[in-house]
Amino acid sequence: MSGLMHIPAVLRGEGIEAMCLLDIWQENSSTGRVYTRCRIHDAPPDLPDGAYKVEFRANRVSTRKTFGTWELTFLPPQIRLDGAT
Repeated sequence: MSGLMHIPAVLRGEGIEAMCLLDIWQENSSTGRVYTRCRIHDAPPDLPDGAYKVEFRANRVSTRKTFGTWELTFLPPQIRLDGAT
């Protein structure tokens, strides 16, 4: 994977279900390890702060909205973005 990917996803939490996009990219650490990170993008702005699950391509990861801002999330290494899981 290279560059920024935008993947459709579903947010579930706080009694709500909503569509969004995930921005997903890779970063290299100072030790050379590659991390895949994501952030919620294009979610309805009126979603309350709290804990959510984001589902995409048969995967589910936890995320959180705090003070109106979505946290950055590290994706587990077993999640592959080439269509396989």
